[in-house]
Amino acid sequence: MFDFATVIGVIQSLGYFGAFLSGFLGSSFIFISIFPSYIIVPILATQLNPVLVGVLAGIGAGVGQFLHYYIGLGGRAVLSEKYKKAFDKWEKKLDKYGVVLIFAFAATPLTPDDLLWIPLGAMKYPKLKALAAALAGKIVLNLAYAFVGYYGLRQVIAL
Repeated sequence: MFDFATVIGVIQSLGYFGAFLSGFLGSSFIFISIFPSYIIVPILATQLNPVLVGVLAGIGAGVGQFLHYYIGLGGRAVLSEKYKKAFDKWEKKLDKYGVVLIFAFAATPLTPDDLLWIPLGAMKYPKLKALAAALAGKIVLNLAYAFVGYYGLRQVIAL
């Protein structure tokens, strides 16, 4: 049986590394989140500095999400030339707004980031631009979670 309270206890015992780890594990699995940041980050922020928790969880989430880029990059090898050319056309279109799109997907909690990252890898979108946008978006999102925990959960716990 999976005991979520035990998992949270272990992550809390890891301190700031636990924040990074929760972000990384929450984003690195494709289409599922085994350590949802929206639960763990607010809890950690009640005991630790919420800015550091949000930034570290965001970095972990951005790096974890970036792993999906390599799934798309590897998948490109099995694509037909027709699809490779289609992806190449999209890359040219994404040159102008790609960073904004990646940031928006990363900074909003209900967008399926995996659906964006796999095609980005398949079209060989520039890695550093993609990673920078993802990190910025995930940091913003996790800072929001951390401040909700810091200010909101403290009020609930005090009741």
